[in-house]
Amino acid sequence: MRPQVLLATLAVVVILAAALPLAHGQGATPSASLCCDNCGTCTRSIPPRCTCMDTSPSSCNPACKTCDKSTVAGRDSFQCKDRVANFCQRSCTKAA
Repeated sequence: MRPQVLLATLAVVVILAAALPLAHGQGATPSASLCCDNCGTCTRSIPPRCTCMDTSPSSCNPACKTCDKSTVAGRDSFQCKDRVANFCQRSCTKAA
């Protein structure tokens, strides 16, 4: 194989590898600011894409795309229904 072809192929592979995390939502996106105390279900993919069972009486995190509002016993509750890569990796509550 010619060195020029090998170099061009290597450059394409490097560019694709650099773009891959951005295509899967692992780059610096608003969803990266999400955190979770009560993890729900996760996929078996790598990285796992998870839902969060946390609820809030006021609203969802601004980075949440699908916020579900429910009313139980006359009280509103909001829960983010997004399935996000590594959602449960970071806890919202600081350890004491």
